Amino acid sequence: MRFPGFVGPSYVSQSVTAAAQRCVNWYVENLEVADEPVQSVLYPTPGCETFATFGTDEPVRGMHAVRTGGTDRCFAVVGDTLYEIDPAGTAINRGAVETEGCVPATFSANVDAGDEVFITSGGRGYIFTLSTNALAEVAIGSTAERLVAHQGEFLDGFFLALDRNSSTLYLSELNDGAATWDATQYAQRSAGSDPWQSIVVAHRDIWLFGKNTSEVWYNAGTAPFPFAAIPGAFIEEGIAAPASAARVGNTVMWLGQSEEGSCVVWRANGYTPQRVSTHALEYAIQTYMREGRTVSDAVAMTYQDSGHMFYVLGFPSADVTWVFDSSTGLWHERGTWSAADRQYNSWRPQCHAFAFNKHLVGDHLSGTVYEMSIEKFTDAGGGPIRRLRRTPHLNVEDRTLFYHKLQIRLEAGLGLVSGQGSDPQAMVRWSDDGAQTWGNEHWVSAGKIGEYSARAVWRRLGRGRNRVFEVSVTDPIPWRLITANIDVTEGTS
Repeated sequence: MRFPGFVGPSYVSQSVTAAAQRCVNWYVENLEVADEPVQSVLYPTPGCETFATFGTDEPVRGMHAVRTGGTDRCFAVVGDTLYEIDPAGTAINRGAVETEGCVPATFSANVDAGDEVFITSGGRGYIFTLSTNALAEVAIGSTAERLVAHQGEFLDGFFLALDRNSSTLYLSELNDGAATWDATQYAQRSAGSDPWQSIVVAHRDIWLFGKNTSEVWYNAGTAPFPFAAIPGAFIEEGIAAPASAARVGNTVMWLGQSEEGSCVVWRANGYTPQRVSTHALEYAIQTYMREGRTVSDAVAMTYQDSGHMFYVLGFPSADVTWVFDSSTGLWHERGTWSAADRQYNSWRPQCHAFAFNKHLVGDHLSGTVYEMSIEKFTDAGGGPIRRLRRTPHLNVEDRTLFYHKLQIRLEAGLGLVSGQGSDPQAMVRWSDDGAQTWGNEHWVSAGKIGEYSARAVWRRLGRGRNRVFEVSVTDPIPWRLITANIDVTEGTS
């Protein structure tokens, strides 16, 4: 029979006896035709190949790409330095910036109108002029003081800078971020008592997230300050991690917090937050907090590949990464496998830029930028990608089940010519106590190169009442899992 739920997301409930499903370094794709025997498959998440290095182990804290004069330019903040990366992966030092540990830097640009990139880093603002390659710190007011800016954005010719210490939104000169900013051109939060923590511009709206409530502003065309709150767009949900807010298509997602509690992931539906996290994910995030691991340092990046829009939410302190796929509404996990610890650590890519027709991502553990692609099969840092799928429970009214054969239908015959992957292997193990403890690993070949009819089959699998199977692979090939079949007979008790 078809293995029920073999293709599915990550969902580990409070009780693993109820649900213990995991999907790590695979994602679900729903087929868009109705006449195939299966409608959902598991496809491999992308691998990484080194594209640029910077001679430091400091983290890559932010990336951005602009297109000017028909040419892509790509920038990265690594530690306390702004770099430009050329199409060959050569890193060019463009100047020093303030730093605050691993806190992300932000980028925005007014390329067509002003030839500038606005960078915030370490609580300060900087303007990089594209035509002169000059980096200068932003000054504000008649005394030319240093602008306090924790995050930046751009809308309608103006750079926007958020000072979360004073809950203040500052405004640049029109189409000129390099000029001294007018200290009288600002707005402070008055609609809510909780301070602004984060800013995102999406669909020409300014989302200003507070600790417990949020509001949305727009260009009202007023003078002297042109922006104002949208009447009625006050949201009784704030943000738990300032760097978790990100544009996803033409909307916004964030890790929420309110007076009632925290750790729900929201996606804006108009000006109404729509819950997209699951109870299992919310329980996992709250577990991090109960164990004393902060979630306020969570960082989001987004990217689109093969029509899937991914919201990647990394938790550096908790050392885990969760990913939401907007095309399916399902969550999966990504992780960098530690062979020494025999566990997944958080996925190392943490910021993204699409430049030179490549997905470029920055490593939050070392000063490395990678090219990320579904055609690459090693992980950030050069190690293998360990992919794992843990199935739903097989339980029929707690009767004894005899498992005769498990066959995983996959795209076979994709082995390499030589080396690891020349005879790719798939591993299965199982738990007969509802995913509490696990048995031995059992390996079979998934087909050498050209063996397209090879079958991954495990036989004589014993008996149990509440079994969970786990499949994992590490060979550097495109592991595409279509479905699974299992032969089972029921006992009498």
